[in-house]
Amino acid sequence: MGESLLSDRLKRDNMDLWSLLPSHPFVKALYSGSLPLDKFRFYAVQDYNYLVGLVRSLSIAASKSWSFEVARLALSHASFLASTEMANYERLLGELGLSLSEVLREEPAPTNEAYVNFMIATCSTGTALECMVSLLPCYWSYREIAIANERLLRENSVDLYRRWASVYLSSEYGEAVEEYRRAVDRLWAEEGGVYSRLKRIFRKATRYEYMFWDMAWRMEKWPV
Repeated sequence: MGESLLSDRLKRDNMDLWSLLPSHPFVKALYSGSLPLDKFRFYAVQDYNYLVGLVRSLSIAASKSWSFEVARLALSHASFLASTEMANYERLLGELGLSLSEVLREEPAPTNEAYVNFMIATCSTGTALECMVSLLPCYWSYREIAIANERLLRENSVDLYRRWASVYLSSEYGEAVEEYRRAVDRLWAEEGGVYSRLKRIFRKATRYEYMFWDMAWRMEKWPV
């Protein structure tokens, strides 16, 4: 993909923040195998609740797009998350000694709730492209984090962490990310938009990605 494409431009113009994601302490500890299990358990509970919001956001994106291909992509991602990915997560939660009912009763942490609200609000009030851009850092950063920390993962002795992280190094996940990027770039080419607004949306979503790792590292709770 060339640098003239929207996704490349957004990443390049936010590299100061984007480059921090692979080196967050939670990420490094997870990929090296030194992460305490209680922190990963906290992350898994929060991420499951986040995925529910992501499914809703993708559904809104599908309803807004005039492009059938983009709408179909958004719906296919929503369907995959709601079925296969959620089922995989339920198995993971079981390995962590958690039941689905326990997870759904857990109140999302402040950062998690704010991130989901940002996605849903952006998708509800913005264009299809703005919606897709707000979700792009989630998909894309997990792939790049995995690539950046692949060497650490090879030396990781914790089977649970290795299996979880290896998903993001798979060719299937890589193609899903590229397909999503192509959809974003196609919308930009066909419908256009205000770049300064798209840049702000991408940056805010990237901030939330960093804050999500930080939330899990600190096991963030509501003050009262």
